[in-house]
Amino acid sequence: MKTNKKILLVEDDPNFGRILKDYLTINNYEVTLAVNGIEGFEKFNKSEFNLCILDIMMPFKDGLTLAKEIREINETIPLIFLTAKNLKDDVLKGYKIGADDYLTKPFGLNELIARSRALIRRSKRN
Repeated sequence: MKTNKKILLVEDDPNFGRILKDYLTINNYEVTLAVNGIEGFEKFNKSEFNLCILDIMMPFKDGLTLAKEIREINETIPLIFLTAKNLKDDVLKGYKIGADDYLTKPFGLNELIARSRALIRRSKRN
């Protein structure tokens, strides 16, 4: 049962990206996976999404730059950063750029689903 809620997932680690995509898919999301920031921005421009989940450290274009570009186009789409960068300054920078949530690796997949659902639910109320 698909919810027709669409997620853009941008993760440069191919194995981790597939695991995340599969897990989100079995939890009833339609997931588009991109492996770097350039591809992520191209896919963002080609479709409508309910949520973006972005890795920060990626080749060609990092997740912070991608988030800025997405925010220039859509100020309200929920954004979650997934990253190994867990210093306080990194987290604050992510929120300053426009993140709605910030999860540091490692994290629980159930926590990602719960946070995704909450952000999508809140975005529908606005």
